[in-house]
Amino acid sequence: MMATRGRLLAVGVLPLVLLLVLVSCGVVSEAVSGPSDEPGDAPPAVTVRSGDSSVDLPARTYCYRSSCVDGVPPETLPVIAASDTLEVGFPLDNWTFEATFVPAGKQCGGREETVELERTGDTTLVLEPPGEPATYDVTLSGRGDGDLFVDFRWTTTAAGGHAAPTATLAVLADNDGDVDSYGVEMAVTHLAEEPARATAQVTVTATNGRSLTFEPAPMKDRCTPAGTIVWRGPGAAGQSAKELGPAPFTYQVELVLDGVRHVAKAKWPADQIVGNEPSVALTFMPALPIRRR
Repeated sequence: MMATRGRLLAVGVLPLVLLLVLVSCGVVSEAVSGPSDEPGDAPPAVTVRSGDSSVDLPARTYCYRSSCVDGVPPETLPVIAASDTLEVGFPLDNWTFEATFVPAGKQCGGREETVELERTGDTTLVLEPPGEPATYDVTLSGRGDGDLFVDFRWTTTAAGGHAAPTATLAVLADNDGDVDSYGVEMAVTHLAEEPARATAQVTVTATNGRSLTFEPAPMKDRCTPAGTIVWRGPGAAGQSAKELGPAPFTYQVELVLDGVRHVAKAKWPADQIVGNEPSVALTFMPALPIRRR
């Protein structure tokens, strides 16, 4: 069976959902620094080109074919020559790529920017810079018939746009056809400003009309990126929600940022994010404030 796994968007602590899905791959590997030397099926290297120079980057973390391997970024990142844009090469069809940028050397607490790569050919994509020109540590993630992660350092020489705020919520999960819960997690990322006060209320409603309303628990640590808010738990809420009745379920979230109320609704499982199950994407009204140049 093809190995694959979902990932919640929150950062700082490995989510319980990810651990459970890793187990479903049949492999739970010890973390290693840099590209893994584990035997088994590994995806092809990702080629990053800047002008006339190029670097081949083997995946340090991946699920591909029958293998799942977890690694951590190397202590010394490969350095890509400064440029306006990068060309990324990968030989497999139907893979998409996304890059996450943090200021160089600020893996904890720095503001993240996310850029989706645009395809320019059968095996090539282009990576545009984010925000202001600067030196960034970049994590490039690919997803297709599996997934992979590579890391490098890049100095951008052109300005780009800022990522729009995104929000996700996980309450219920599919466990071999049964409604289950692996815990509650909600994350809002890329906010324009860090709010002085943020509260959230979640209502889960089953198809029979029975509902449960709870307030998720806010979580903050030094590694949470600037502009990101994460809520985890209470775990009992997820367990109670699965007993409400049969699927489908409706989620309603009321988010209040510095006194401004934002509301979002989503369906589970219909609105699950492909590759990041059981999380659903939340679209708030009014829209969350976007960061301007």
